[in-house]
Amino acid sequence: MTSTRTPRASHTPRIPPLPPAEWPPALRTLLAESRQDGPGRENLFGTLAHHPALAHAWLSLARVLTHEGTLGHRRRELTVLRVAHRLDAPYVHQRHRASAAEVGLTAAEIDATAADLDTHPWAGEDRTLLEAADLLAANIPVSEGLWARLSRDLRPEQLLELLVLAGQTATMCTTLNVLRTPADATARPSVTVRLDRERCCSAGQCVGAAPEVFEQDEEDGRVTLLVPEPGPRHAAELRLAADLCPSGAISLVDPQEAARP
Repeated sequence: MTSTRTPRASHTPRIPPLPPAEWPPALRTLLAESRQDGPGRENLFGTLAHHPALAHAWLSLARVLTHEGTLGHRRRELTVLRVAHRLDAPYVHQRHRASAAEVGLTAAEIDATAADLDTHPWAGEDRTLLEAADLLAANIPVSEGLWARLSRDLRPEQLLELLVLAGQTATMCTTLNVLRTPADATARPSVTVRLDRERCCSAGQCVGAAPEVFEQDEEDGRVTLLVPEPGPRHAAELRLAADLCPSGAISLVDPQEAARP
C-alpha cells in the first residue's frame, strides 16, 4: 500500500504555539503531571493552548489511552507509530520512538514501523495490528478475515480501544501536519535552573527577563519555575535573570553536574 504525500510548502507554523508563560494554569498542570511520559510535547501543548477547553478534552482522552487503557503498551506504540508513518507525521513518529523503546520495542522494530511491512519479519499479533493500522489510517474498510484475526488476539474492549487510538492518533497527525507544528527542540538543555523559593523576595525581575521560564505566583508573589531545563535559546535570558535576582534565589547549573548524586 502506498500513500500520497504532498510536500509541505513552508515550515512556518500556521498557528504558532503559545509559550508556556501564556498557557492557562490548568494546561501547565496537565503537562507537569504527564512529564512521566517523556519530553517532546511542548509545541503540541502550546498549539492546543489556543483552545483550552479543547486542549483539556484532547489530553484527557490521551491520558486514558496511555494510562488507563487495556490494549497494552507494545500494541499501543506499534499502532501509533504505524498510523503516524502512514499519515507522514514526523512530529508524532519521532515523539513516540522513545516511548516505544521504553516498552520494549527494538530499534529495528521501531525503524520497521516506517517501512514496507514485508521488509521486517513481523509475525502473529504484531503483523495483524500493523495491517489494521494501515487500513484505519487510510479509512479503508477492515476485511472480515483481518477482523477475525484481530478478534482472536483482542477482547471487545481492546478492539474498541484500538479503533479509538488509531482515530485519535490520526486526528493528532492531521492537525499537526496542517498547522505545520514544529517538533520540539531535541538538543540537550544548556543549563539546569535551580530556584530556592524560600529565598525569593518577590521582586519579579526574573519574570521580566525570562517570562517563558519563570512565573510569579499571584497569591504569595514568589516565583515559580516553569521550565527546569530550558533549551539553548534561553541561555542569555537566564543569565540576566540570575544576575538581576536581588536575593540570589536563582542558580544555573551545568546539566551533567546537576545529574550527579
